[in-house]
Amino acid sequence: MELETYFSVPEQTRLLLLSILLGLPLGVCLDVLRTMRVLVRHGRLAAAVEDVAFLLVWAAGLVCFASVFARGELRGYYALGSLMGLLLYRCTIGCVTVPLLRRILTGIFSAAAKVGRPLFHGVVRIGRRIFGKFGYFAKVFGKSAKIFRLPLIAARKMLYNKGAIQKTHGRRRQYGGKRNNRRKKASLDL
Repeated sequence: MELETYFSVPEQTRLLLLSILLGLPLGVCLDVLRTMRVLVRHGRLAAAVEDVAFLLVWAAGLVCFASVFARGELRGYYALGSLMGLLLYRCTIGCVTVPLLRRILTGIFSAAAKVGRPLFHGVVRIGRRIFGKFGYFAKVFGKSAKIFRLPLIAARKMLYNKGAIQKTHGRRRQYGGKRNNRRKKASLDL
């Protein structure tokens, strides 16, 4: 028997039905992401990253599907079939799973908060004691860090040292200060 380069109609129908089945786990993935968005508040960037991750998972699923079931040939109706499976899941089982997942994940998060809250407070207490004992050293090292902000060269015409030299006389000097501004106003009045 020779290797065929095309799919017959029954094979294409079988691949379409299998791609619809591929959309069901993708719907579960999408529901988990939707539930996480409701429970854990985050911004637009994190939501965009989640959407891109979901699309990458979908693309990887299509490539794996094509390599395992379709001799490595990627066809457009695989994507349409998986989209149909995703929509089928969302319209049937997805209506029930999202509220159920919310309840389950809310319970998990509340239990984690009850367990994590005493641990967090213990870490804060230990940190306060450590800072109380070593706080003096932090103040000393903070004062010694001012040495590094001194100007490098005392020459007034050095360009990279300009800001540091301006501050050395106790007040901030402005190059081209009021005198130049008065000259400009006088020339504009004439």
